[in-house]
Amino acid sequence: MDLRKRTIGAIVYPAFLAAVGTIVVNVLIIFFVPKFAELFKKLRDRGELPFITDWLLWTSENMRTWGLLILAALVAAAWFARRWLRTEDGKRWGDRLPVVGAIFRQLAVARFCRVLGTLLHNGVPILRSLEIASDATANRVLSAAIQDATENISAGQPLAAPLAESGQFPVIVVEMIGVAEQANTLETVLLDIADGLERRTWRRLDLAVRMLEPVLLLVIASVVLVVVIALLLPVLKMSTTLGS
Repeated sequence: MDLRKRTIGAIVYPAFLAAVGTIVVNVLIIFFVPKFAELFKKLRDRGELPFITDWLLWTSENMRTWGLLILAALVAAAWFARRWLRTEDGKRWGDRLPVVGAIFRQLAVARFCRVLGTLLHNGVPILRSLEIASDATANRVLSAAIQDATENISAGQPLAAPLAESGQFPVIVVEMIGVAEQANTLETVLLDIADGLERRTWRRLDLAVRMLEPVLLLVIASVVLVVVIALLLPVLKMSTTLGS
């Protein structure tokens, strides 16, 4: 399956949850909370309104006043961020991200191993194969490391040594490549590495997405609970005052 399609398929449901949760919370704060402002006015004037309720009303007032401006700023920031991420510096930054970048780097390593193994299996010289495999990674950090490795190989070094020096390849991958070079089975081992990396990386991605779903639900439920508590506290306080 194509990397882009599989990634989009994995994040569709979490993105849907995040979008629905954001809409629900904003509707509550912008349209529902202000209906209680007049009810709590006397408590607010006397300074008896609970802090969390006062903060919620303040947030609601500011979102009603500045909501469109904030939305426009977020849209503009997202647009500029998207454009920057398409630049060379942006792509390099994305390739170095701790979590997402690490997952895609594993897939880029797998893609490099698969392309290089296939080319070597079909008799393409190793320097030309490395050049093509470097472009196929679609990862600027890995591509630079592979190009440096190509220069070292031209000087007579084995492939594993410069890849290990770059620090961009998993240790186990470098060790397997080193053993394969000595055993003259490099193309076969590279394809095996690619299969193993892809399986492990997709399992990690699936697990991360499955963990993200309950986390999003918990965050949404927590925010809604805070809103409910903030609105109930002054009501209970007024009920206690009237009862006494």
